[in-house]
Amino acid sequence: MGLKGEFPRGLANCSALTAIDLSTNSLYGTIPSDLSRIVRFATSLNLSFNNFSGEIPVTLANCSFLNALQLSNNQLTGQIPPEIGLLDRLKIFNVANNLLSGPVPNFISATIPSESYANNSGLCGGPLEPCKSNSETKKQDKILFTSGFVVGWVLSTILALVLNLFIVPILSARKLKSKNEKKQKTTASEGPRLLTSNGRIQDSKIMALEKHVTRMSFEELSKATDDFHCMNTIGKGKLGTMYKAILQNGWFLAVKKLHNSYDFDQEFMSEIMTVGRMRHCNFVPLIGFCYEINSRLLVYKYMSNGNLHDLLFSAQNGKVKCIEWPIRVKIAVGIARGLAWLHQVGVVHSSICSRCILLDHSCEPKISNFGSAKLLKSNFSSSSWRTVVDNEVWESGSFKKDVYEFGVVLLELIAEKEFSQMNGCLKSFEGLDMVEWTFQNSKPYDSDEIMQAYKDEILEFVRIAVDCIQSDPARRPSMLEVYKTLSKITGRSVLAND
Repeated sequence: MGLKGEFPRGLANCSALTAIDLSTNSLYGTIPSDLSRIVRFATSLNLSFNNFSGEIPVTLANCSFLNALQLSNNQLTGQIPPEIGLLDRLKIFNVANNLLSGPVPNFISATIPSESYANNSGLCGGPLEPCKSNSETKKQDKILFTSGFVVGWVLSTILALVLNLFIVPILSARKLKSKNEKKQKTTASEGPRLLTSNGRIQDSKIMALEKHVTRMSFEELSKATDDFHCMNTIGKGKLGTMYKAILQNGWFLAVKKLHNSYDFDQEFMSEIMTVGRMRHCNFVPLIGFCYEINSRLLVYKYMSNGNLHDLLFSAQNGKVKCIEWPIRVKIAVGIARGLAWLHQVGVVHSSICSRCILLDHSCEPKISNFGSAKLLKSNFSSSSWRTVVDNEVWESGSFKKDVYEFGVVLLELIAEKEFSQMNGCLKSFEGLDMVEWTFQNSKPYDSDEIMQAYKDEILEFVRIAVDCIQSDPARRPSMLEVYKTLSKITGRSVLAND
């Protein structure tokens, strides 16, 4: 990328980042001591091939979601903090070609090869040469080893003859038969799944996704939600219950606990395969997941303003909260932007509604609930997201279901009335009459002056919504067309990378 300067602390504002690759640049200086605060949700951090100097900060051990940490080819000095070995999700660690010294960490959940420590002449322990110890101890160990070797060699030779002549042939035949029977039973009952000693299920697709989304333990999430206490319940849906979680470091997360049914495995996989592989400013960030024998949990970034349905229709103290029109515009444009991007990469959401639109602290909309999403010819094995969409798919109206559902949400957002209450009236209104009916049958505005100030813009929004809910899918616009039209109406520029 050709970046120069010190570590970009502005990354702290990109709160949804999970994979950070700043390798092969000209960055210099020390690695920030508060890096765990800057990249708090990072699952992968690559700072290799730069000019970073100084010691590796011990606070990196607070990046509890890290799966990969690569710091090779820099000018780092000092010891590797042993606390890094306590990161239970870390699978990849590389500090080759630095100026490090001292013992390497003892990793609790990974085996790091010697190549990851190459060209650091002062490092020892682990897969490298043993660290220096007392010379007398070494001499005594050598004597004991020599004596033990002689005795052991004689005994092992005799034992090997007995085993090869009598016992091995019998055991081999029995083991082969038992292995074949067990393999047949496993194939019939579990398919491609394998159960590990800690109760986790190892599924080939799940294992492939662990490098994109952090895998978390049920025990950890149970503790963060106070054993899924009812007081931490955020909401309930057909797939499961959402809980508010608080980690030990004070971070807030949202944990969806799916109902105990294998019928939801498809929705669970779909959620991970879509949100876990894609990143967009209008998608709720998927932070992690839990996939164990009797537990299916999805972990998201916590959205402080809840969902759009509750904001529009749930009364507090007997009064529904008034939402200013510019905020509604922001929400509508954000949803359209997210769906347009989703369709461009060949994914159909299939269940858009006001309940699945979450709002962050600034009311930026985040699309959630991808359990029914359909991936159309996606290249799952590729390192990047590539999708080819047939013309037949577009013409079949697969994407137009999302367009219709967006139109419903847009009408609810304008009228502040649920679609089921207004559906019967829509057929008899067109154009300006529709807008007037909307104003007369809802109370989203404090005064007639505010209503008149935005009347033309609201009229255009209603016309777009009506186009989206036409009964003939072929006559509905695409979400890209909807997004461009909304952006043009509101004067918001359509970014090239949208």
